[in-house]
Amino acid sequence: LDGILITAVVLVLLHFVASRELHFKEEVMIEKNIDEVWEVLGNQFTEANIWASNFKYSKPGGEPKLPGLDYLHRETMTENGENFQELDEFDPDNYKLSYHVSKGVPGIAKSALGDWSLSKLSNEQTRLNVHFILETKGLLGFVMSPIISRKISNASTEITEELKYYLESGKPHLRKLESKKNNN
Repeated sequence: LDGILITAVVLVLLHFVASRELHFKEEVMIEKNIDEVWEVLGNQFTEANIWASNFKYSKPGGEPKLPGLDYLHRETMTENGENFQELDEFDPDNYKLSYHVSKGVPGIAKSALGDWSLSKLSNEQTRLNVHFILETKGLLGFVMSPIISRKISNASTEITEELKYYLESGKPHLRKLESKKNNN
């Protein structure tokens, strides 16, 4: 009985203190001018549903807090439900933006963040760097982190592939076309 009680106490404590920070980084070379890439990534931030298969819809929302913007967040719908990506930084001069997920973070996560930046390589080539961070919470989040990691890693690769394809071809990626067909 003492062993069961000790195990239960340890599991309860772990539930409240266990967490893991998961990092996902992508670097993609895009055969487009940096200003053309920023137009889609930054200026059309709230229209990602046009090219990203994960988003069924995307629209601006909330009262703005950053200069030069007339919205606070990108409101999206995914197969997992509604999600808000609230901008924390929007820097067109340096081609950078960052956000945190303010609505729609999975129950096993404390936070989810995204940093996107562009670097000019030449007049017709741009490097895109993306860094996603997800902090798990609780024992379940800690235990599930390998599965979560695999899913988010795949999703981050897909979204950067889809952005690259859209920018270089002017058309949505086949995954986006398939997802639109399946959502109708």
